[in-house]
Amino acid sequence: MATNRKNTEIDISFAEAQDIPHRVAEPLKHGKIPKISCAGSTVVTTVILLMVGLVAFDISMEMHILSSGLDCFLLANATLEVPTCSPTTVNVSSIEYHSGHRARNNQGYSYCLPISGRKDTSFCTAADRMDLVALPSKENRCYASVLHMLLVEVYEELQASGKSPIIVFGSLLGAVRDASMIPFTEDADIGYSGDLAANNELHLALWRKGYHFFFYDIWRVCVAPTHPLAASLYDPSLPVTASFAVPYVDLYAMEQINNTEWNLEGMKKVNNTRMMLPDDKIRPFAQMTINGVPFDTVHDPKFFLVEMYGDEFMTPKPRRA
Repeated sequence: MATNRKNTEIDISFAEAQDIPHRVAEPLKHGKIPKISCAGSTVVTTVILLMVGLVAFDISMEMHILSSGLDCFLLANATLEVPTCSPTTVNVSSIEYHSGHRARNNQGYSYCLPISGRKDTSFCTAADRMDLVALPSKENRCYASVLHMLLVEVYEELQASGKSPIIVFGSLLGAVRDASMIPFTEDADIGYSGDLAANNELHLALWRKGYHFFFYDIWRVCVAPTHPLAASLYDPSLPVTASFAVPYVDLYAMEQINNTEWNLEGMKKVNNTRMMLPDDKIRPFAQMTINGVPFDTVHDPKFFLVEMYGDEFMTPKPRRA
């Protein structure tokens, strides 16, 4: 009995063992061991890391550029005197030379811009400075237009300098006759009080506007080659300017003597003595207009013109060539 029970238990255990699932290894293919492929995942990871690095670098550079630009903007708005985003350079205008480096001061008329223009009364009556812009060609340009521009600009600078300018001689004559410039004249005439000198404030102010201020017997002003309208006014067919051969302004010094009379440069002489003008004929200043622009002048224009030109001062007398 014992032997039969033992055999029965062995049969049951064998049967249970047969019911347990077994993992069966696949047969080898051609005798090669299978390999796990890792190369593809390594390349993908490397590309991803590289792209992330490039993006991070790009963002960093953009932030640096924006930060630098903002700093420059803030600093530039904080001060207008020192350029903060450019190299520090020497201010050429602040350099002083022992010689003055101003050769033009001694050149007189030769530094004046060569300008040609018409002087015929039929065409140039009431010629105005604005004609230089409206009629820029030399065929339609009047001397009087350039003179009007010179007169206005120089008068304004003398006034700003406290020189009490007044129009005299030919400019006053044109104002009385026609309230305009005399068409056939070569110059404009301004009287002034005080002293003038080279390289003073008036000289520099006129130079900045494109005018040449020089001394030739008296102080005079002409259009310089640096004038804003030089390109249209310049006549290349003309040689270097000779004396009195361009439009210019004569500046005549005025001096009050003993509160009773005035000594004015340019007045005619009697017995080799310059004629004095009574104070009440000079002050208070009167006002005349030339092409609508007001100018101070002597208190009694008629007295002044009769003394200078005679009783027939209203009759035009063109200068002889």
